[in-house]
Amino acid sequence: MKKFTTLVLASIFLATGLFAQKTPVMGVVDVQRVLNDYTEFQTAVEKVRGSVAPVEEEMQKMQANIQEIVTKGREAETKAKNPAASDEAKAEAQAEVATLQAELQQAQANLAQFRQQAQQLAQQGQQEDLAPLQEKAVEAVKTVAEDKGIDLVVAKNAIIYSSDSLEITDAVIAILNSGE
Repeated sequence: MKKFTTLVLASIFLATGLFAQKTPVMGVVDVQRVLNDYTEFQTAVEKVRGSVAPVEEEMQKMQANIQEIVTKGREAETKAKNPAASDEAKAEAQAEVATLQAELQQAQANLAQFRQQAQQLAQQGQQEDLAPLQEKAVEAVKTVAEDKGIDLVVAKNAIIYSSDSLEITDAVIAILNSGE
């Protein structure tokens, strides 16, 4: 009986606490649209892309070179396996295959190293140029939420449905593009 009384009292206190709490006010923000319409962020994205573009072009050239080596290697293998070819021609072709294999391995190693450097460059651009602007966007969301008395802001892509009255995206974009 004592356990039952304790359980009933605990339930009453819990229910009283739930009714006494204020219902949280929610807001919804379209994060992708905020970043797409945030002028300074888009400028930074273009800057990062611009710094990575030459590296990507160089990687494409390296990949084309690798493909060319592979093609030459296949041709040399075909010559080496040709039953009508002389032993000397087969030996030459086999030597060419070995040389091309070594060249291919070196080219692939260079590409992997270059790719790693490109990733580091992109990450550096992300950290230096984009991350501070993303933080600024979060601060703008907080400012709008505080101004409107919103307790909880949810990303629009994380929910199935929300009323248009909960949308604060335009207000966030306005703050970001006004330079505040």
